[in-house]
Amino acid sequence: MEKNRPTVYQANPLIEGRKPMNALEMRLFLLALQNVNPHISENDKYYDRGFKELHLTPSKVKEIFGHGEYLHRLKEVCRKLIQRSVVVEGENGEQIYYALFGRIRYQPRDGLRIKFNDDMRPLILDILESGYSYTKVSMKQIFQLSSAYAMRLLELMLQYRGMMKDKQIVRQMTLDELRFRLDVQDGTYPAIKDFKRRVLDAPIREINEKTQYRISYENVKTGRKVTGFIFTMDCSNVIPESAVQDDVALEMMPSKQEGHGLSEMAINKLTTLCGSNAEFKRRMDYALELAEKRKVKDLPAFLYKAIEQDYRKRDAEIRAAVEREMQAAADNAAWEQDALRMFGDAIPLDVEEVPFNTTTEMGRACIGVVKNELQERRLTFTGRRLLEEHGMSVARFIELYCKA
Repeated sequence: MEKNRPTVYQANPLIEGRKPMNALEMRLFLLALQNVNPHISENDKYYDRGFKELHLTPSKVKEIFGHGEYLHRLKEVCRKLIQRSVVVEGENGEQIYYALFGRIRYQPRDGLRIKFNDDMRPLILDILESGYSYTKVSMKQIFQLSSAYAMRLLELMLQYRGMMKDKQIVRQMTLDELRFRLDVQDGTYPAIKDFKRRVLDAPIREINEKTQYRISYENVKTGRKVTGFIFTMDCSNVIPESAVQDDVALEMMPSKQEGHGLSEMAINKLTTLCGSNAEFKRRMDYALELAEKRKVKDLPAFLYKAIEQDYRKRDAEIRAAVEREMQAAADNAAWEQDALRMFGDAIPLDVEEVPFNTTTEMGRACIGVVKNELQERRLTFTGRRLLEEHGMSVARFIELYCKA
């Protein structure tokens, strides 16, 4: 799997289709999507001509799914997922069924292997050729969600990203459209209060807590009956994709206790920016040490800035630069002392000192020849002659041209 693909692409008919998958199956679907380099623009030079098999080694599987219940359930989930079909509405309103995967297998010693069914090409690979518009979704945002309803709602809202106004996406969907797109079977949650509680309220709460998006909704009524909903998604806190690390893994967001006064929204935004809880903790620990040394008054504000701008990495780079300068100075001192000891009396000063002409290419080249020879602890006929012609001792040459 290529690392540098933080977003996945789907043709809009697939976004609006029925995906009968639970959350863990959705994650496998997303991982397979991340392995696809689709043809989406006439300007694309490099894209896949066919579906490649995604192979995650055992170590990568453990990195993504951890060692807990996700890993224990993976083999059974793969067995069920190979039987799944997605349902897409055709131009004339007919329902078209697509077998999702051509091959999927998980063996603890081999890892995970997934390959899409070739019939899925127009929906996720040959998107430009199919003529479909498409939606891109950030893997980092969606992969942490534990509800399939939450994943699907986020996809459906991001489909309308192109119509965003004032950093808000607004979309209206009927109750029947939602039941189809979220795979809520007829007869399930017939009471609207149960539908809202299980299908909308809990998933939206998870989106608001675990991603950078904030979704709210209001009822649409026909008479006294709720027949649809208007959803609004606030995107004002979204970090640019280029700033987010693309590795994904299942992990819980750090608790507020570990945030030392940072809000839940701030912790969520920072962990997304850091790319993992482990990196968040490393930056937090370093920021806390700095805050104690500096006697910071507004701790949450300082921690936020220190984590966001990665003071830990910045200071490490500064220390490394200082060490390099110190080492370079030590190295210079070493060869200068050697040169003085070896060649201090080697140049007869029979002519008046004539500085090298640093304004010409030839003059700078002559300086370079002599300097390189001295640094290499040797003085050839050429170097010796240049110094003699300019009436310049080795000590004087070093003073004039090697101290900058």
